[in-house]
Amino acid sequence: MNKDFSFYLSNFLGKYLKVERNMSLHTIRSYRKTFQILIDYLVNIKKFKLKDITFNKVTREIIIDFLNYLEDEKKNSIKTRNQRLASIKSFYQYCAIDEIDNIDNIRRILSIKSKKEIKKIMTYLTEEELKILFDSIDTTTKIGRRDLTVLTLLYDTAARASEIIDLKLDDIHLEEKYIILTGKGNKQRIVSIMEQTKKLLISYIKENNVMNGYLFKKPNNSNCKMNSNFIMDIVLKYNKILNKKISPHTFRHTRAVHLLDKGVNPVYIQELLGHSSINTTMEYARVIEKSKFDAIEKANPKINDDLPDWNDDIDLLNQLLNL
Repeated sequence: MNKDFSFYLSNFLGKYLKVERNMSLHTIRSYRKTFQILIDYLVNIKKFKLKDITFNKVTREIIIDFLNYLEDEKKNSIKTRNQRLASIKSFYQYCAIDEIDNIDNIRRILSIKSKKEIKKIMTYLTEEELKILFDSIDTTTKIGRRDLTVLTLLYDTAARASEIIDLKLDDIHLEEKYIILTGKGNKQRIVSIMEQTKKLLISYIKENNVMNGYLFKKPNNSNCKMNSNFIMDIVLKYNKILNKKISPHTFRHTRAVHLLDKGVNPVYIQELLGHSSINTTMEYARVIEKSKFDAIEKANPKINDDLPDWNDDIDLLNQLLNL
C-alpha cells in the first residue's frame, strides 16, 4: 500500500480508536477484521497490487462491489454488511480532515447508504417458560450451579453476553446488591440484582474460590476470562428444553419485556439496558402490544364463515354504484 493509505490505516486502528475514541478491544478487533477482509478482497478479487491501494483508486464503486461481495458471496447478513460499511466510513471520516486532495472521493464513499434490514421477530420467554428452563438445570452438580448462576445473571441484569464475560470480582457489590457492567464503548452502568442472584453469586464465588480478577475464568488459567462462546454454549445446552430457539440475547429481551409488562418506567429500563435512545427500548413495548393483541384475538369467538356474500345482493350493489 502507498504510504498515505497505510499510514492513516495504521494510526486509525492503532491509536485513534483506542486513545481518542476509547473503544473496547472487541470493537477494535471488529474494525481490524473489516479492513483485513477489504484488503484481501482488493488483492485477490480485484487483483490490486498493494501499492495500488490508495485513496484515489479505491473508489465508491469498488466499496459498493465489496459490500455486495460480502452479502452475495460471503453470505453475510445485512446487519454485518452495514457494520462493515460503518467501519469503512468511520475510517474515511478520520482521513477527511487531512486528505484534502482526495476529499471528493472520500465524500462519495461517505455518501454510501446502509442497506435497510428486515427486522427479525424479537424472541423472548414468558414467565412460565423461564421457570421451566431454570427448573430443568441440575443444581446437584458444580456445572449445573454455574449454569444457573450465569443464566440468572443474564436475565436479572439484562446484560449482553460479553458484559457477563467481562465481569470482574471488583465489579460485584454484594452487600449493596448491585454490579457494574461495562458495555459498548466502555460505558459503565450500575445494575441492581435480586436477592436470589446475590445468593447464587456468593455460592459461586465461594465454591470456585474466586479471589480476584474475572468472575468466570478458564479452568487452566486463573488470570484469563472465558472466551466469547462460553455463554452461548451454556444457552445452547438448554435450548432443547423449550420449543423455541433462544440465544444469550433472549434473556435480555425477556427481562425488558417482563419489566415493561409490569408497568416499570421505560426510562429505567433504558438505563438498565444501556440504550442511548429511548426509541430502542420502546421496541419492547411493541412486542408486548402484539402479544396482547394475539391473545385477545384467540379469545374472541369465531364469526360464522357462512355469512352471505354482499356481492350477491343486487340492490346493495346498485345503491353503492349510484353513490
